[in-house]
Amino acid sequence: MDVRLDSRSQHLIEQQIRDGRYRSPEEVIVRALETLAERESTRWEEQERRELVQEMLEFAGKHRFTLGEQGLRIRNLIHEAHKY
Repeated sequence: MDVRLDSRSQHLIEQQIRDGRYRSPEEVIVRALETLAERESTRWEEQERRELVQEMLEFAGKHRFTLGEQGLRIRNLIHEAHKY
């Protein structure tokens, strides 16, 4: 694969090598791609989690769920969990 970079991208790669973080342009690019993949995976997981929580809230509201003897509502439990 042959990749052409603009001067700014070349400068960023050279800076990483000069700073001693990496030994070659290939190492810089591999790490950048790994970081991108991790970030994309995290975004997907966060979106999935939000959707699942929303579904749970809708279900709990529809069926008026409470937890335990004190009648703790699921929405309150989720709200408390977000503090941590």
